[in-house]
Amino acid sequence: MIWWVCFLVVLTVLSYLHDTGVLSFLANVRIPFFQASLLSFLILVCAAGILIRMLWKRKKGEKEGLRERIVRLEKELANK
Repeated sequence: MIWWVCFLVVLTVLSYLHDTGVLSFLANVRIPFFQASLLSFLILVCAAGILIRMLWKRKKGEKEGLRERIVRLEKELANK
């Protein structure tokens, strides 16, 4: 996940430099279907990737918590 964030930071810095005019060679690089710049599209993809990964990991964490609770409850039943 850290790589997604690092890549997003790099893209954000490049986008800022493009907007300020420092990197003018990126002005003509566009995604035809979306009518957006390449940097904007890549930032969108990275943000979506981070969101999907966080939602997937949250669901996995809920399952692990439930497994631990089941084990604890089974031990309590065995002790009675």
